[in-house]
Amino acid sequence: MQDKLLITNIQRMCFHDGPGIRTTVFAKGCSLHCPWCSNPENINFKPEIYENGGKIGTYGEAYSADRLVDILMKDKNFWNGEGGVTFSGGEVLMQAVMLLDVLERLKEKRVHIAVETALFVPMENLKTVLDHVDYFIVDVKILNGEDCRKILGGDLELYKRNVQILYGSGKLKLFRIPCCPEYTFTEENRKRLVEFLKEYPSVPVQIFAIHNLGEKKYRSLDRPMWTSMGVEKDELELYCEELRGNGINAEVIDI
Repeated sequence: MQDKLLITNIQRMCFHDGPGIRTTVFAKGCSLHCPWCSNPENINFKPEIYENGGKIGTYGEAYSADRLVDILMKDKNFWNGEGGVTFSGGEVLMQAVMLLDVLERLKEKRVHIAVETALFVPMENLKTVLDHVDYFIVDVKILNGEDCRKILGGDLELYKRNVQILYGSGKLKLFRIPCCPEYTFTEENRKRLVEFLKEYPSVPVQIFAIHNLGEKKYRSLDRPMWTSMGVEKDELELYCEELRGNGINAEVIDI
């Protein structure tokens, strides 16, 4: 399986995963364990058995580069020249070596490639794929180092170094902030977010409220789902105005 990409889903006609109409590939396995995660099937790095309404299945299937590229290229006519393929997760950059073969083949076919990442990955993983990706969407979460480690399992300094590498490449196209009042939308973290984002004034920012749409998937894995108090849209709009007041190109989106 080491020479294949482990994925859970290929989703077509996506409109929020990069420019144009996209086909999004969801990789299995993540370097973080965010409490609010809506894709629990993508956290573990190994295939998992699930049960849903009496149906037994497996989250996670290994795809060779040939097979995956053949599947993706069938969507070419839907991309209308502006869209392409987005790799998401989980954390797809944790499978950078296996991903590289797929990216090289797609680039030979002139496909626009985007990656959605939390960027808590070894620096060499990012560098492995950097030349073959056109558009990076990067999450911004908890910006206190100790809290980041305890709550998410992430190394904040590694994240910041990776952001700088990506920004320097010109391929960091969008920041996204998942907002929940318990962790990312606290008063302290909102202040940290403003200061962090001001360092990258050319990068647009999207903020959105976390949701509970992953509840069925948690049940299918027989796992409890953490629930948030939630953030109202007017609160997001107010914070968006604060970001704009600090020179940050921000908008509220629904995901």
